[in-house]
Amino acid sequence: MNREWMRERLESFKALCEAYDLENRRVQYADYTDKHRDITDQMSSQMPTVREILKRLDPTLAEQVELPSMSGTSSSRGAVQQGLGVLRDRDEWAANLTPDAPSLVADQFHPYVWAASPLWDTGQYRVAVGQATVSLSAHIAKKAASPLSERDLVNQVLAPGEPGPNQVRLHFAGDKSSRTWKSRQEGLHLLAQGAFAGIRNVATHTGDE
Repeated sequence: MNREWMRERLESFKALCEAYDLENRRVQYADYTDKHRDITDQMSSQMPTVREILKRLDPTLAEQVELPSMSGTSSSRGAVQQGLGVLRDRDEWAANLTPDAPSLVADQFHPYVWAASPLWDTGQYRVAVGQATVSLSAHIAKKAASPLSERDLVNQVLAPGEPGPNQVRLHFAGDKSSRTWKSRQEGLHLLAQGAFAGIRNVATHTGDE
């Protein structure tokens, strides 16, 4: 959303409300002047846009915006003032009102993954993700001395079972007969396959950043 444009439109409508109320006080609610009519015309032309803006911020506020009467513009002015408050504070809501939760800072990724940071910094997110997986695959292949790469590589070298002829396994340390070890190794095996299938392949085969 273009918040600056929204703010300017609301401020403009608020100024018209204030001008209308000022004219009311000037004539002491005794008459409907040409100035009243001119301000009402301007408010009428701006009202559809103001209501649409307020709908995006809080639908209940849009319902309070109405053409002025001799009693003034208090309903419309109050709704617009609240809308301006929402625009001003919305970013702070997200920062200060969300529950405390763990956060992940990108530059704390493993160096083999964060090696793609120069691409990420230039906005080439899809290419950066691809480069990170190439780096990770090369590291695993080197460690396992395997000619395979990417999904085929992790599918073989991280498999929980014992290796076949001319195969290598990268296994966690520990008791391979325990359920805990089996769960960890199976989880790593599936997670690695999922990363290459669901992240790397998607980044390679689409143009969406």
